[in-house]
Amino acid sequence: MNHRRAVAALVLLAAALTACSSGPTYDESVKLCQKTLVERPEGETGKPKECEPLKDEDYKTVAAAAAMARLGWTDENGNFDKNKMLEDTLDD
Repeated sequence: MNHRRAVAALVLLAAALTACSSGPTYDESVKLCQKTLVERPEGETGKPKECEPLKDEDYKTVAAAAAMARLGWTDENGNFDKNKMLEDTLDD
């Protein structure tokens, strides 16, 4: 009887692992979300479907980073560049 339960548990575990591995990883979802936010049309709001897998705090962070990138406040590596932000404010 215990042998059948163990086999059933292993089958369920294998099925769950197969189902979970079919989609993008969390890191891939973060990158896709960021790309979508940077490239979406100006004025478009709301959480894109590509960002749905992200936790709320992670989504907020990615959205802020995407906003900085859209404003041109990042360097060639995608890092925040304070000088670019200041140049932007001094131009006005």
